[in-house]
Parts: sequence; C-alpha cells; structure tokens
Amino acid sequence: MVPTWDLVLLIFFGVSLIYGFLMGREKIILTLLGAYVGLVIANQWATSAFGLITNQSSTILNDKFVSGNVSIFTVKVALFVVTILVIAFRGGLLGHAFMGGRGIVSLFVQTGYSFLSAALIAASILEFLPLDVKSRIVEGSLIAGPLVSAYAWWLVLPVIMMAMTGFLSRED
Repeated sequence: MVPTWDLVLLIFFGVSLIYGFLMGREKIILTLLGAYVGLVIANQWATSAFGLITNQSSTILNDKFVSGNVSIFTVKVALFVVTILVIAFRGGLLGHAFMGGRGIVSLFVQTGYSFLSAALIAASILEFLPLDVKSRIVEGSLIAGPLVSAYAWWLVLPVIMMAMTGFLSRED
C-alpha cells in the first residue's frame, strides 16, 4: 500500500495537535513565530545556501553525495525546519502573551493554535515545491488543495488569532 498525500497530511495534523496539547500554548506560539521566521530565512537565504552547498570549488561541502542529491526545495525545507526547531525549543521570548482565556476557552485556543501551526507549516512546505510537483500533489489530494489555495489565509489567521486571544487575556 502506498500512502497518499492526504494520509501524510492527516498524520502531520494529528501529530501537530498532539504536540500542541503536550507542549502547551506557549510552545505552540513559539512554533508559529518560528514558522514565520523560518519562512523569511528559507525564502531569503535558500539560494545562497544552495550555491554554497553545490559550489564545486567549495572544499567544505564538496561531497559528491551532497552536491548530487540536494535541490533548492531541500535547502528551503531544511532551513525552514531547523529555524522552527531552534525557536520552538530554545526560544524563551514569551511570557504569557497571546494565551487567551481559561477553562474550555483555553482548550479551544490551544486547539486553534495547534491547527493553524500545522496548516502554516504544511502549506509553506507545499509552497516551496516546484509548480509542476505541487500541481500533481494538489490534484491527488483532498487536503493539499485547500492548503495551497488558502496560503495567504494560513499566513494571516495565526496573527488574527493572536490579536483576538490577546483581548481574552486582558479580560481575565
């Protein structure tokens, strides 16, 4: 049995929701912020990093395996994921900002952040793909289509949610 992209994306969303509940709201916020920073780094530095890796005159990274099996997509994903991990696990920049409410409201906020974090990360990785590959994935998946077509919303919705939950926090 060959897993479909829908199965892969559903597993990713499930793992992200579990991560969100296990790690708490603060870590999910850090993951979201890491995704935004990772997008900037991946989009701005991937070409330079790819050039460094594939440069034949570079003695540091001149390995036939590395230079023959790396693509701009691979470099973008690597920069994106490493940035998210570094910020999510080493970032201590939040106090209790954007946490939003108590009780059942807190559960919904945490679920929302987890879902939006997963959607932003998955949609961003799909956006890194070459157009022909991305088109094939979208055609064969029920979940990838909305992730790609609503990419601008996946970028904006977490910020809107942070603003809304900021008001909830002030009311307590």
